[in-house]
Amino acid sequence: MKLLLVSASLLFVTLTDTAAVPLFDFDSPGAVGGLPYRRRSKTALDIVTAFATSGTNSLRFSSAAWQPGMPEWPAFELKPTLRDWRDYDRLVIDITNPSETRFPFKLFVSDSKIPIRQGLQHTFAVPSFGFARCVVPLNTFPDNVNRADIAALHFFTTRPQSDIALHIDTLTLLKKDELAPSPPPAFLQAVAAVSRDAINSVDRTLVDLAQRVVPLCDTPLAHSRAVRGIERIGSVFQTLRRDLAADSLTTETLASVQTELAALSNRTERLVSVLRFQQASLRAGFAESPMLVGTASAMQQILPRDAPLALTPTRTVALRLARNEKESVQLGVLSADTDLHQVRVTASELQGPHGAVFPSSQIECHVTGYVETRRKPPYAVEHIGWWPDPILDFLEPVNIALGDVQSFWIRVRALRDQVPGDYCGTLTVSAGNAPALTLELHVRVYDFSLPDASPLPLAITFSPHDSPLADSHKEQAVWRKEPDYPINAWKRHTAAWADFLSDYFITYDSLYRRSMPDFEILRRLKLRGRLGRFNLGYWFYFEDTPSSRANWQSNTLDRLRHAYEQAEAYGLLEHAYIYGCDEVATNHFTRVEEAAALIRQACPGVPIMTTTYDHSFGLDSGIRSVDVFCPLTPKYDSAKAERARANGRQVWWYICCGPHAPYANMFIECPAIEGRLLMGAMTAKERPDGFLYYQISIWNARRPITTGPFTDWSARSWKNYHGDGAWTCVGPNGKPLPTQRLENFRDGIEDYAYVLELENRLKRCESSATSGWASEARAALRVPETLVSSLKAYTHDPDAVLAWRNRLADLIERAPLQNHADSQ
Repeated sequence: MKLLLVSASLLFVTLTDTAAVPLFDFDSPGAVGGLPYRRRSKTALDIVTAFATSGTNSLRFSSAAWQPGMPEWPAFELKPTLRDWRDYDRLVIDITNPSETRFPFKLFVSDSKIPIRQGLQHTFAVPSFGFARCVVPLNTFPDNVNRADIAALHFFTTRPQSDIALHIDTLTLLKKDELAPSPPPAFLQAVAAVSRDAINSVDRTLVDLAQRVVPLCDTPLAHSRAVRGIERIGSVFQTLRRDLAADSLTTETLASVQTELAALSNRTERLVSVLRFQQASLRAGFAESPMLVGTASAMQQILPRDAPLALTPTRTVALRLARNEKESVQLGVLSADTDLHQVRVTASELQGPHGAVFPSSQIECHVTGYVETRRKPPYAVEHIGWWPDPILDFLEPVNIALGDVQSFWIRVRALRDQVPGDYCGTLTVSAGNAPALTLELHVRVYDFSLPDASPLPLAITFSPHDSPLADSHKEQAVWRKEPDYPINAWKRHTAAWADFLSDYFITYDSLYRRSMPDFEILRRLKLRGRLGRFNLGYWFYFEDTPSSRANWQSNTLDRLRHAYEQAEAYGLLEHAYIYGCDEVATNHFTRVEEAAALIRQACPGVPIMTTTYDHSFGLDSGIRSVDVFCPLTPKYDSAKAERARANGRQVWWYICCGPHAPYANMFIECPAIEGRLLMGAMTAKERPDGFLYYQISIWNARRPITTGPFTDWSARSWKNYHGDGAWTCVGPNGKPLPTQRLENFRDGIEDYAYVLELENRLKRCESSATSGWASEARAALRVPETLVSSLKAYTHDPDAVLAWRNRLADLIERAPLQNHADSQ
């Protein structure tokens, strides 16, 4: 890596007692001479008198377009004189990019001992033709980095595709509630000049757009819609031109320019995709109408704004499901002419074989809600803005603004006693100011049933709490005292939440419980056949001192023993586990084993589980008393897991704030299909013994969701993540609301239930073990490489998932068994 080094002694600004601490500025005498390697390569650092957000100078980092033989990662480092960062919660860096080119730009921060790539990592959203005040949260330092000894800031990009030049200035450390100084008016005017050039280039983009849509305007109405769509895009930039010419220019105006420029490509593609959809709708037999309707899989995300349209125009909606199963599809509704009012979707009852009826009460048509992401999270995303997530089962008909697409979540539930066969009815989309559209709804009910409880053991926490950041800690502390704060409001409906969770195969439980389990709820779930696994209580190791051991025995061991005795008295021990030593490092393995051995003696027969970083799964670590090892999915090794199972252990897996792509996860921005694949096809392929998730109820919104579809529910969950640790939302008066991610989680478990049902029937088909059916079944039980090749390589095509699942169902129904009973 080609590295340019800037001496902090030459560039550091003398500290004063002012609120914000300027870490680096570039106005000190001798700063230019302190830059080694100036203009000696195609990567350079210069001190220049342009785009300075304080003083008169900025640091310009430039590189020529990458070519073979050049450094792949143009980079430079800053060495701070101020090494102790413990009192600061943010680092602010001003970045100006006077060119159109966007490119990856990243930062590593570490101490004098930890390798730079193992330190804090941050990815910047580089502006185009503009300025960004970038905030680096300092609460994301790895635990092994010493914040009292920060030694290097390492900036770099990767293989720039064109010549680049960034201006960097005013690196500032901030304490809680402190603000960085505003840029001077001269700087704002300089950026405004660049922004005006960028806005002027939009005219050319709109001319090109007009030429692109000509083939899609084959009716007068389509032509009119195209003209109005282009005019709407253009009017946004006309307004920005006026704002940039105003005397009172602000950073907010510059930020608006950046937002609109960033959205321009998506908006133009959205218009093109809508016109294509209109054209395809006419070909599918729909009449020209102000209301357009299409379908999408439940494994897809329908972004409401500023994204290409992902809908299929069709007059028929088809679903397949087993008895005692839920399966969903989406309808997307939009208008290209005017706002739509009072839009709703309703289902008729379905007529089936021999007079059988599928009741309309088992077909739910709910409005999808949207949450807004406002900052770039610590993982790659293609869109910041509105995302589909909560399912608003309380919301009545909605209005749909011109240009928006509204998703309706159609959830079909087949009862256990539903007569199998093919059913047909209708879905009707109606609006107050547009003719209703009716689609055929076909539902196939398979001749087998799914179980009430999860076929895959689960250990999942539902224990609502918030996760304040430095800039929200004060206000969230106030909210915690309010009865409608979601972490308080849900408690009005504890039993309803437990029932709601069980409908998604999740037991009312907590990995980190230090109090007694709610045995009343657990006993009720047991009676209903819906109880999964539950934790008797959390445990940690003790230090090698008599007092630590004594405290541990009285505070931890006695608590676990009491919970064990209660569970035994209620007949629930077969469902219990004991979880502890969350993500403990290797240097504490001796302590982990000592504690686990004592728990085993006190609570015989209950599995002891850990996510300790023992990637040998007890084979080489000396941990002999733990029954269940649970690695992060990338650390799951099926060969090692088989050897561990031969020694009587189980090996589960888990996800949390990691892994990131290309591994599957369930953040709000992750493709929805990933959750279903993880719980279904990936589980069927790799065969973990269970799945663990640390939390599904980290809520940071001030109020429950009471309106929609665009909600004020906070997309932020744990730290700066979106949806990590939060698969649920809170509705009116504290009642539970699911998310699309939770629905896909359940669908994946149901897919896995198909696999286990086919395996069960294959085992029972001993007399036909060599039949053609048995050969087909064995082949189907091997997860196709085209579906899941590895945990990093898998399909994003919902049709591929459904084809695999339908093949399993067909083989289950054709199993050569006589007088067999459905699995329960």
